[in-house]
Amino acid sequence: MDSFNEKNLYTGFSMFQQRGPDVSRLRQFLNLLGCIIVIPIYSFITGYTRHPLTLDILLTIFSAEYNRFANERRRRRLNAPSQGGQDLEKASYLLTGTKRATECMAAIVGYREDPELFARALDSYKTAAECRFVLVGVDGDDTPDKEMVRVFQEVFPEKSAVIHIDEPLGEVAMKTFEKLSKLDGNTQAPQVYMEATIAHCCQLAREILSEHDLDLGEAGGITRLCLFQPHLHKKGIMFSAFIFSIVISEMLGIEYLWSSDSDTIIMPDSLRSTIETIAGDPHVGGGSSGLIVHNENDTITTKLGSVVYWSELYMTRSTSTASGTSDCQSGPSTAFRVCSLPAVLYPWYTQTVLGHRMVVNEDRHLTTNLLMRGWTVTYVSDTLTATDTPTTLSRWIMQQVRWSRAGHIESFQQPQIYVLNNPLFFWAAIKREAGPLLGFGYILYYLITGRCFAYFNWYDVGIRIAYTLLYNFFRNPDRGPTNYWLWIGPGLLFYNIPLPMIHLWSLITVFQDGWGTSMRSTSELSKRGQAWKRWNDLGFFVVWMGIVGGTLARMFANMAGWNGTSVFQAIVLGMIVPSAVSFYGLVIRE
Repeated sequence: MDSFNEKNLYTGFSMFQQRGPDVSRLRQFLNLLGCIIVIPIYSFITGYTRHPLTLDILLTIFSAEYNRFANERRRRRLNAPSQGGQDLEKASYLLTGTKRATECMAAIVGYREDPELFARALDSYKTAAECRFVLVGVDGDDTPDKEMVRVFQEVFPEKSAVIHIDEPLGEVAMKTFEKLSKLDGNTQAPQVYMEATIAHCCQLAREILSEHDLDLGEAGGITRLCLFQPHLHKKGIMFSAFIFSIVISEMLGIEYLWSSDSDTIIMPDSLRSTIETIAGDPHVGGGSSGLIVHNENDTITTKLGSVVYWSELYMTRSTSTASGTSDCQSGPSTAFRVCSLPAVLYPWYTQTVLGHRMVVNEDRHLTTNLLMRGWTVTYVSDTLTATDTPTTLSRWIMQQVRWSRAGHIESFQQPQIYVLNNPLFFWAAIKREAGPLLGFGYILYYLITGRCFAYFNWYDVGIRIAYTLLYNFFRNPDRGPTNYWLWIGPGLLFYNIPLPMIHLWSLITVFQDGWGTSMRSTSELSKRGQAWKRWNDLGFFVVWMGIVGGTLARMFANMAGWNGTSVFQAIVLGMIVPSAVSFYGLVIRE
């Protein structure tokens, strides 16, 4: 599978020339000045104002509203509003043209997914009129992995096919790149070898499709295809799926690709509305929709997680979009302009940081690569897609750690990304990286000294919660979890109490690979981790709960006027009890 025709590899690279607009040197210089100014402004707001949390939520609300306005403007450009007196025939032509402009194919990837959930996810694509082709990628070819293939065949019994890939195309790509560079003696720029490598992988995909005689694009031809390959990792199956998607899109004349996970259920307008924001602006290379939780009622953890998605994530993801672009395309609900993908796939797949191969930050790094090539990335907050959230506290914590590690890597690895974007993009990064660390320092300082190193008042906290609640009630397209007003307080505590330590621990362990959680198939859920492994993954949280408990105990002791031995005893008791409870709940019992 890794053989290649050297003569044909350096020709036909037109698909690699697509990129977003160039940023002038003057604009980059002005952006740099803006980034320098952002730092003292952020420091002033967080450290020297009496209502930092209120100011922060007001800026976040402004960002969310500006983002929605920008997306609506993109859609208006695409839809080309009709003029007065326009006849029905012309209006019908415009409607048909818009539908064609947002046609796409979908690529769904997964590994040992729960069969029932996977079936629901696939079935949801039957209502997406804009989706002309569905490609499913399964990471694994052992007996348990073939359960997903069986589900695919049950959901799509007609016009469907299954193809086994002997070797993941990502590994083929790495071998090809190495061979080309050795044959050439590294006489050309790495970008040339990357382009040749992706061209070779696309050619392999064409040959595989041709061998199976799928009649793509013809009446009665295949419109649903499942690929499965030896187990590697999520990046591995995503790379293969993207290569086949590029080839199939070219064959069918499709401009856009929707990418999602095997646990995600789309709404009837998820694809159309997200792709409209891309199609309406030639500078946009990708975008992602907002997310809600479809398993809200499974456990208390999923209920609280649903509140977090509704009250926090919807707004915080809008912060960077005040700059005109988003810093992360969410994996469950992402769309791309297909022509933006070929040039970024190889550097995305082979990303290394200080010599360490990165495999678990696929969403953020793909976004970074698009931004580095000048593309804009949108966050379509008024469009929803339903995803699955962890059902236990331990799985939730490990998911947040994994996401946070990816955020650290992408915030620091490519600093030049900040001079290519509006300074507000840098503001969002500073807020994301510095905010939780300041919270950690604040809590630890109070525990040790009994004093605050920055101004704090509960009135500020209350105002922030009130603004969050009111804004989401009136403007969030998600109507919120059932009885959200009862859960908003616990939900905010559920998210914000672990956040500082999750942020710090993920920074300390930033090079640790692995998902930290098992998949949802029966064979995977039966693999209960050993206690030492759970302690290694979650011990930091046990320690943190002791710190938080001791801090709260000291605060109440100070309010009661205690001193000396009484304060010390309160702190010790306050640390022991939550640590013991969390140790039993996370390490011993789960």
